Amino acid sequence: MKQDTFINHREPVWREFEQQLHAGDAFKGSFGALFREICADLGKARARNYSPMLVNRLNDLVTRGQAVFYRDKRAALVRLAGLVRREFPLALHDNRYFIGFAIAAFFGIGLLSYLLAYYVPATVDVVFDPSTLEDIGDMYNPAGPVQDGMRDRSDDILMFGIYIYNNISIAFQMFAGGVLFCAGALFYLIFNGVYFGMISAYIVMQGYSEPFFSFVIGHGSFELTALVIAGAAGCRLGYALLRPGHLTRFSAFQRAGKSAMPLIAGAFVMLVVAAGIEAFWSPREIDATIKYIVGSALWGFVLYRLVRGCVYGT
Repeated sequence: MKQDTFINHREPVWREFEQQLHAGDAFKGSFGALFREICADLGKARARNYSPMLVNRLNDLVTRGQAVFYRDKRAALVRLAGLVRREFPLALHDNRYFIGFAIAAFFGIGLLSYLLAYYVPATVDVVFDPSTLEDIGDMYNPAGPVQDGMRDRSDDILMFGIYIYNNISIAFQMFAGGVLFCAGALFYLIFNGVYFGMISAYIVMQGYSEPFFSFVIGHGSFELTALVIAGAAGCRLGYALLRPGHLTRFSAFQRAGKSAMPLIAGAFVMLVVAAGIEAFWSPREIDATIKYIVGSALWGFVLYRLVRGCVYGT
């Protein structure tokens, strides 16, 4: 393609991108898509040996775009950090009764499910199909393919992404389920409590206690607590719809959403931390005692911050 034809064809895109550069916000409009197009245009201009003036113009657009994009990205991270550090504890305090309810629903049902499965093993076969139980057994069997297999760094990175996706999907289900007048959030809290409780009992009965608990104790503090917080946020939304008080349901829902949003932000950060621990620490071949010590310290830290937030809002 001749340079003049290329310029005439792409000029509207470059002008639009320049306008968004002047606005200075990488999170408005189609900034990201335009930025990728400009980068591609710069590559084409260089590959086709277009004039230095055109290459310099496009290079300038890319440089300015990077500055705006990464500046706003850093600003967004700073805002998120501030929200988690200041607003998250206040939200825990404001929603402490919903937090307590979610803890009772998740861990209470989980404990009852564990005891039921442990003392009446036949219930596990009723709830789970044989293939699921076999797969779970293989995961924690010291002589099985998972425990015997070696993981490299690329596997850890892949699993990190999978853990984030799975955990955030569950948390979103709990939060969004609250819109159904708390029913959806409560369902997922109970469902996951039953699942975790019964699976834990099944693994213990198989004799795989140490591989299992030494694996989950590290990331479980952040992961399970975050899921409870997400469930509490969903219950907060649902309760506002059930009991709007003197407000309209829509106004009550809006107010509940503002109160619950810091909970979701905090839960999101906790789930990312949990995924990192689960991917890069939990599967390491380290003495179980060390894992228990580290895991207990993490549980102590998370519970301390949770209780401090719920009681004092700090």
